[in-house]
Amino acid sequence: MHFEKIMNTLYSFAAAVVIFGAWAKLEHKDYGSVALTVGLLTETGIFFLYGLLEWGNHRPQPDHSVLPPSEQPSGTPSSAAEQTAELTTTLKKTNHILNKVFRTE
Repeated sequence: MHFEKIMNTLYSFAAAVVIFGAWAKLEHKDYGSVALTVGLLTETGIFFLYGLLEWGNHRPQPDHSVLPPSEQPSGTPSSAAEQTAELTTTLKKTNHILNKVFRTE
């Protein structure tokens, strides 16, 4: 847990250095290349470590893709038609909200 927090903190700091380096490059500052390189190399190392950690933490996942009707979570549509209807309703509601937010209605 403690190691994971340290890794997340390092990742955040590296991302901040990358953003700073990108800004410096856009502004043609002399230190922009160094900041961008240091930030990207740090993030590369962190991603490499994350990959190694995930490789070591591999746990087989149970296959829940097909559940018998008796084990389906309550409130979940069981037929394809019900799922399509629910998805259509959700998309219509989302579209309505987005139209209000962007004032296209």
